[in-house]
Amino acid sequence: MFLSQSKPIRVLISLALLCSLATRVLCQERTQTAQPKGDENRQTSAYELVTKGVVGSSVLRVQFKTAPLRLEIRNLVMGRGETEAIPIPTRILLEVRQGAVTTTINQEKQGRSQGDFWVVDKGSSFTMQNSGEVAVIRAIYIFEGSR
Repeated sequence: MFLSQSKPIRVLISLALLCSLATRVLCQERTQTAQPKGDENRQTSAYELVTKGVVGSSVLRVQFKTAPLRLEIRNLVMGRGETEAIPIPTRILLEVRQGAVTTTINQEKQGRSQGDFWVVDKGSSFTMQNSGEVAVIRAIYIFEGSR
C-alpha cells in the first residue's frame, strides 16, 4: 500500500519541481532581454543644430521622377529666444506646427501663429524670435534643377 501511494506523490513532486524550474528559466530570459547591454541600446539624437537657437530633425528626402525637383522636409524646433541667421540654401516653404514666432525676412518682421504658411527665397536674410515655450516649424526645402 505504501508503494502505491508513494508513486503518485513522486509524480506530483516531480511535476512541481519541473514547473518551478521552467518558471525560473523563463523569468531569467525575460530579465536578460529587458536589460540594456552596454551601448547597443543607446540612441543617437535625431536632431542637429541648424544655427544658434534652432535645431532640425533628420531630413526626409523626396526625389521626383517626372521632374527635376527634390524636396527635403524637416522640423525646426526652437525654445524661447531669438535665432541667429538661418541658412537659406534654396527656396523654403515653412509652416508653424506648434507655438508662435515672429519672423524677420530681409529686415521685415511678421508674426506667425499655428497653421500659418510662408515662403523664404534663396539667399534671403532670415531669423525667428519665439516669446513662448517651444515652437515647431515644418520646413520644406525646394531644390529645382538637375537631379
